[in-house]
Amino acid sequence: MKHTDNINTKRLRARAGLLVVLAVVLSNCGGGGSGLSYSYGGGTPASSTVQVVACPAGGTTDISIVDLATGFSPAGVTVPVDTTVKWTNADSIQHTVTSSTVPLNGTFDATLNPGISVCLKFTVAGAFNYHCSIHPSMTGLVTVQ
Repeated sequence: MKHTDNINTKRLRARAGLLVVLAVVLSNCGGGGSGLSYSYGGGTPASSTVQVVACPAGGTTDISIVDLATGFSPAGVTVPVDTTVKWTNADSIQHTVTSSTVPLNGTFDATLNPGISVCLKFTVAGAFNYHCSIHPSMTGLVTVQ
């Protein structure tokens, strides 16, 4: 019985260690840790037509979240398939980048605290309307060709 208890204890410790490592990795994704939460509204990340990705050092199409009056700047962008779009919250309050009407498996919802960025890769053509769910008058459009 004691041998079995030792094996089970080792397994539990290994799993706990793995969970700690996973939590650290996930907390460091999407622009530096705290301040970003992300969820898919449809599909799995592997099958989604919009995928959250680590923000690269360059080569993105950038959109700023300026303030309540200006909203997203620019409000509309047109990009080729497989482009990464980067939203950065340059405002002093929290905002979201939330899909409105999008193709199947292309929903997204990212909450950004001030100074935080999120990058989404668009892998199929289509019109991807989005808004700030906290401030619904803030809207934007990513057109993928």
